[in-house]
Amino acid sequence: MRDRVRPPRELEEILDQLKDKGVFETKQKGMMFAAGLGCALDRTKTGGSVINGYGEGIRLQYFQRSNDDGYIDAVAVAHAGQLEILHDDRTEERLSLFEQYAHAGLKELRRRLDGDKRTELEIICELIDDLGGLGADTGSDGKVKRLKGLV
Repeated sequence: MRDRVRPPRELEEILDQLKDKGVFETKQKGMMFAAGLGCALDRTKTGGSVINGYGEGIRLQYFQRSNDDGYIDAVAVAHAGQLEILHDDRTEERLSLFEQYAHAGLKELRRRLDGDKRTELEIICELIDDLGGLGADTGSDGKVKRLKGLV
């Protein structure tokens, strides 16, 4: 059984950029967001493209230590529509699904970030708002204020 979650090599710079700019504390948190974005966009097929190689893997223990491995499982259950995907012998399948969703999310992030003059956080906040927000108070007038501590 593998012990790493692997971002796609060609999109790893997006994770580095978001981490370096302080949007996410770690690449692991960036992968979590990207997978959630991929789920929200319902893009498991990664836009018809194939992951052509993987970047530096993130140890699975980092996901487990933060209790984020439950999110990986939830993504898999939502995709499969069945709890059987949680069996120990299907761990590879769950990790692969998570990576596919993260790939789709990272592609969307790259598309939105390329050539945009705004900060990365502003772009991500707009993206979240475009997808219907986070269920925050609709009377709030500041996206960043609404998302403080969540992104």
